[in-house]
Amino acid sequence: MQEWLNWLPWKGSVSARVPWVRIPLSPQMYYAYILQSQKDGSYYYGSAENIIQRLDQHNHGKVRYTKGHIPYKLHYSEELSLRSEAVQREKFFKSIAGYRWLRKEGIIK
Repeated sequence: MQEWLNWLPWKGSVSARVPWVRIPLSPQMYYAYILQSQKDGSYYYGSAENIIQRLDQHNHGKVRYTKGHIPYKLHYSEELSLRSEAVQREKFFKSIAGYRWLRKEGIIK
């Protein structure tokens, strides 16, 4: 499904006044991800809008939980179109059913 954004130089919808004025937008993507510590092999599950920036934060000790396990590498990620979907997927990874699914698919050991 392609999303469209109306160009809005003022309040209100341009397309309501000029229906042929539409600018396609590349949709903002969100990520559910799994990091693996290279120090001890432990996994960290998270979600983010910018996965590269988030990995950098983890590896520079800016995330309290992961600080003692750095360095991390990106082990697995999924690209999702909505932030709520990414957060839901992260919660699934952290659940028993998610853990079993990740094991069954060979994503984690």
